[in-house]
Amino acid sequence: MTSRFELNDIDHNSGTVIGASEGPVLTGSGAQVTNSEVDQLSADQVAGDKFTADTMLVLQIAGQEAGRRVRAMQWFSTRRLSALAACFVEPDGFVQAQAVLAEKQSVLIAGPAGAGRLTAAAMLLHRVGGASRIRQVDIDLGDEGQPVLDTDQVRQGESLLLDLSTVDLPDYLRAIRELGALVDRVAEVGSLLAVVLPDYERQVPSSNLRGLRVELLLTPRLARDVFEFHLKARGVSPGGSNPLLTAMFDHPRAGELAELAHLVAESMATTGGWDESLVVALGALSNWSAELTETFAEHPDAAWRSLLLSAALLSGCPSDAVFEADRELARLLEFPDVEEHPFARPGLTERLADIGAEIVDGRVRFSRPRYADAVLNHVWRNFPGLRSMLARWIEQLPRLARTSLVDGDRTVLADRFTTLSLRHGMVNDLLQAARGWASVGDNRTTALAVQVLGTAVLDPASGWQFRRRVYAWARDGSVSPRLAGVVMSVCENVLGPAYPEAAMVRLHHLTRHRDETIGLAAVEALLRLVSGPQTRSWLLGRVVARLDNGEPGRDVELFGRLVDPTLPYGATELDLIRVGWRGALARPESVPLLWAWLSASTEIGLDLLVSACDGRTALLGRLRAAAVAWVAEDPASRRQAGLLLDTKIDSAMGLARPASGREE
Repeated sequence: MTSRFELNDIDHNSGTVIGASEGPVLTGSGAQVTNSEVDQLSADQVAGDKFTADTMLVLQIAGQEAGRRVRAMQWFSTRRLSALAACFVEPDGFVQAQAVLAEKQSVLIAGPAGAGRLTAAAMLLHRVGGASRIRQVDIDLGDEGQPVLDTDQVRQGESLLLDLSTVDLPDYLRAIRELGALVDRVAEVGSLLAVVLPDYERQVPSSNLRGLRVELLLTPRLARDVFEFHLKARGVSPGGSNPLLTAMFDHPRAGELAELAHLVAESMATTGGWDESLVVALGALSNWSAELTETFAEHPDAAWRSLLLSAALLSGCPSDAVFEADRELARLLEFPDVEEHPFARPGLTERLADIGAEIVDGRVRFSRPRYADAVLNHVWRNFPGLRSMLARWIEQLPRLARTSLVDGDRTVLADRFTTLSLRHGMVNDLLQAARGWASVGDNRTTALAVQVLGTAVLDPASGWQFRRRVYAWARDGSVSPRLAGVVMSVCENVLGPAYPEAAMVRLHHLTRHRDETIGLAAVEALLRLVSGPQTRSWLLGRVVARLDNGEPGRDVELFGRLVDPTLPYGATELDLIRVGWRGALARPESVPLLWAWLSASTEIGLDLLVSACDGRTALLGRLRAAAVAWVAEDPASRRQAGLLLDTKIDSAMGLARPASGREE
């Protein structure tokens, strides 16, 4: 017969027995466009706070593309390592550094600027560890008093590189104080670490790091070898020397020599002669600095300079885009009105010829290599007071009307702006543009926001500042869904491969976003970064901590996706899961997960659920009520499990009951 118990209050051992076939079943519960001439946007494009399936698709594609592009540019990518190995010249001291790394698992690379320290560090890890992939150690130079280096990010058997070559002296001193702990952690887990020191350091102020520092030097003879190796890798045989080239060998910078070889090969493809190609390449390498200084002095006219800047920024883009960009810049910089009728002025072709550009197949081009980039650098270097205004100009260009710009053109524009901003330390300008492009409600610029942030977060010098801003945006549940979506895409596709824990921390915060689509998508993105048992345990610890603290979010769902009642767990993980359930049971959204566990759990699993309540009457009551509803869905197959759990709950509450339940 069916058993029922007249139990009225759980606090007094009352309530419906879980095994009974009757009982209640629980039920649960625009951005405004302001620039002068902007394309007519669709309803989706102008709704800055609206997040559609199309937007999600754009973010996914843009994120994957940004990840591919950034990884291809990063020197630690598999492709880049192979290319470096093909033309690497060992600087003096390399053999010693290799021996130190092999013996002590860590090495500190010192030397003057231009000695090729960064490349040498990569080659050391590549040779000693056989690494086809090198992971860069995250540096957090934000709040004083907070750790700069996170030793917990070091995993077993990794090849790690810490680049301190671009940090300022105060930040270097902060990092070096923590370096001993990082070296110890690397040795403990059997990994390898190469640290690139700044060129101004002369000693390592830590006794446990003695014997790890090796100084590298690139001699003039080795510098010539670097240049010739890179030429041969590009199919070019070296020709006669040049006084400027000899001077470069006497004061070598490995990166510049590699770049010069690339420029020579590029120039020879059009000129054919060694001497002429070398002269052109040397001019391009110097950013045409002397020539541009003279040219600007000869042309003080703002209209002439505006067209040159517009053509440089949009070199390779449609001529219509250059024309509209020039007009927009004149408007923003408030050029004086010209009384002359537009039809009486020189045409665009004539004006472009006057600045050394031409229209080829409808697109504006300069004949000299790297000239467009040189113009941009010259303007940003020599007119610092205009940088913020120029940044606002660039932010508006992708949405100007009548430009004939396509996605590839916008990508080139964003790339040039990103390079300029990073080179000149204009972090806020780039962040403002990224936020504007993300939030305006135009899917075209949303993709650009992913692109620029994806490049900036991995920048060797300023990347930590962008990673901190991305962190702040991820924690801010009030940011627009589009900006949150950009952050999510960058974290999964760009930060994830380089800094997995940093990416997962940010995605975990995003799971709490007020927009349900963003929150759920962040859950999926976060789980896609779980690459093995170590990252799963790490993430489980974070999720459990938030559940235990009662913080809002989607941690119940994450908890359910990270644990499996059918799998065996060690004592440490069982304790963690027990604490997780204690936090989850306090939340009404845990009922579906609890039902799934009841359906799959063994007696050990039931014991874990009861012990998770920690003797707390309220939690035991929630567990009992959820189980009652679960049994009621299918009494025939679930009754015995329900009775067993009921008995265990009674036992936890100090109440006696036969193991089989109270059947009459």
